[in-house]
Amino acid sequence: MSYLYGQAEHLYSDCTELDVLVQDSFMAFIDKLHKGEAVEHPKGFLTAVLKNKYNGWLREKYKKSIVEYSDDTITNYADVIEDKEQAELQSEEYTSVRREIGRLIRIYREVTVRHYVHGHTVDQIAMDLKIPRGTVLSRLSTARDQIKEGLENMEKYSQFSYEPKSVRIGIFGHVGIREEPHSLISSDIESNILILAYENPVSVRGIADTMGMPSAYIEQTIEKLVKGELMGRTSSGLVYTRCFMQRYEDSFGDIPAQEKLAEKYASQVWDIAWKHFEPLTKRTEFEKMTEKQKATLLLFLMYQILGKAIDRCVANYVYMPKEIPERPNGGKWLAMGTICEHGQARDNIYDASGPVMFGYSKESNDEPDCIMADFQSVFGEAHYAYKRLKYDCSLRSILRFFASFLPCDVKTDKRQLYELIPEFEKLGILRRDADGELKLDIPAQTFEESKCWTPACLQIEEELYELLSKEMVELWLNRKNRVPKHVDEAVFYQHMGALGAYTIAQLLAIVDKGLMPYPVVVGKTPLIHLVYRKTEEK
Repeated sequence: MSYLYGQAEHLYSDCTELDVLVQDSFMAFIDKLHKGEAVEHPKGFLTAVLKNKYNGWLREKYKKSIVEYSDDTITNYADVIEDKEQAELQSEEYTSVRREIGRLIRIYREVTVRHYVHGHTVDQIAMDLKIPRGTVLSRLSTARDQIKEGLENMEKYSQFSYEPKSVRIGIFGHVGIREEPHSLISSDIESNILILAYENPVSVRGIADTMGMPSAYIEQTIEKLVKGELMGRTSSGLVYTRCFMQRYEDSFGDIPAQEKLAEKYASQVWDIAWKHFEPLTKRTEFEKMTEKQKATLLLFLMYQILGKAIDRCVANYVYMPKEIPERPNGGKWLAMGTICEHGQARDNIYDASGPVMFGYSKESNDEPDCIMADFQSVFGEAHYAYKRLKYDCSLRSILRFFASFLPCDVKTDKRQLYELIPEFEKLGILRRDADGELKLDIPAQTFEESKCWTPACLQIEEELYELLSKEMVELWLNRKNRVPKHVDEAVFYQHMGALGAYTIAQLLAIVDKGLMPYPVVVGKTPLIHLVYRKTEEK
């Protein structure tokens, strides 16, 4: 009703019976539904009915009305109405033709615009574009056929045109200089292009038609995705998606089975870990940490260890690429996209991202001065939250900001981030001590201290592999994805997501059973870990 009133007031404000006009139109819609007839595009149907009702009102108002003017001319209002309707019809047809021209791909669009819009001759177009005259004629003929086809079938738009989906990109490897491929997805337009070209190679026009957008704009976006290697192009000009795509709800595998496994082995997993961790908790650097930092460090290390143990368990059943492909702009990655319905709440407790690794050094050839591993999870907000802050900074700038609170020779490059200190306190990343001084509330270790934990982590991984291997393999093999052959390293993704919930489920089971000696507040314990090169003076 709100939509109808808005249309009526905008288009037919001269009608003195707007309420009747709107209500009659809406009743026609309800009547159609009561008859069991489907209305695929409700707004389009209502707009058409509203227009018909308005024209009917005009005819009734001016029925047999004749006005005689002082110059002896006579106007028949029925003729005025008929002329108005004809003008509107011609305008709609012209708009439709222009829309179809916009759907043409570039090689057909440019000759059509030059010839029919700007009036250029065939010979002039051939000379300007440096193509044979016959090619111009052929392209004009194809363009006319496609325009005619489009006008005869105006209902091409699919659900993608009014209910777009979004895609979250993840990678194996490292990003390019401008954080490619993440930076290649700047809107739902790129996301839905990748989805539409995933199952089979498609034409640019086909994508444009499905999305209800002009090819002129789609082409530029597709060219960016092809150049960035998220998409490819066949010799015939069709385009296809090169990265693996998976629905959000499919990316976690069989959740109940993984939760059952996590519950079953919680005590044994923690006993193995604590046997090797406990001696290290006596080290001076660890003892200086707060209880929260200690818990965070152990959870973070357990997350990494469990991930590596899983990789070892299924290694014999996974095709591993010999080498990760080198990409434009310095990247080296394989990408996968998680598809979400537009506005879909990502509230699954097993939804996680990372850890995203970033390093910083003052000189490009030097060893890093600090490295951050930033893991988004149910335990606490990390890199997802940074995008919601007042200032949108790179993860490298965030790292330098965090490191500026440590006794290392790293300074922030974005001083505006200090304005966001209250936000970082809410996230559980910064805290104030008893004297009101700001401190990092996440674990930070020197490079030397971090290396001391490596042997214990390797030993825990080995023992967890022995404990979990058989049942992990069963879960893995029970889940198989259908992956198009044109996806880069398609075989690599056959079982992707089969154990998507297990690692977090195992950590939660350990925490819920109270097995850790340090308190953990789920949601307030972001799993972020820093290592740094210590200096004598801050």
